[in-house]
Amino acid sequence: MRIKLTKSAALALLASGLAACASGDHTYPSLAIRSVERGIVAEAPVSPVPIRPATPTSRLAELRSAAAAADAAFNARAGQAERLARAAAGQPFESNARAEAMVALADLDAQRGKTVGALATLDSLAAEAAAALSPDPALTALQTEVAAMLAREDAGIVRLWEIMGS
Repeated sequence: MRIKLTKSAALALLASGLAACASGDHTYPSLAIRSVERGIVAEAPVSPVPIRPATPTSRLAELRSAAAAADAAFNARAGQAERLARAAAGQPFESNARAEAMVALADLDAQRGKTVGALATLDSLAAEAAAALSPDPALTALQTEVAAMLAREDAGIVRLWEIMGS
């Protein structure tokens, strides 16, 4: 069945449909030409963000010293941890030798955490420098240096686990 609508009936339906779309408590922006479209700028231009100065040399020296101290403490304990890991190799999990080796490995991991802390601070400073679009070559070099320390520590811990056997 086909329904025939007259032009006036079709217009009435269209008008009621459009009225339903605009009903409610909505406010719509004006379609008038805005001042910015006329080339008039009412606001002052935003001043550029000042360039962040490089990380102070004293702060970098402090972080280098902290990382080096943590790495030295790690290396000082690594020899004893290796002797304990060798003694625990092949021993049952509940043995005293294995427990002593596990404590030594946990101590090494704690020392490694101090190196991680120094690297985390460096990473944070590098992120701030990157966000300010002002790279700091000295910071990047120290970040690489401390990351290498951490990689050596990680490799040492892995090697001790391999010696001891998991």
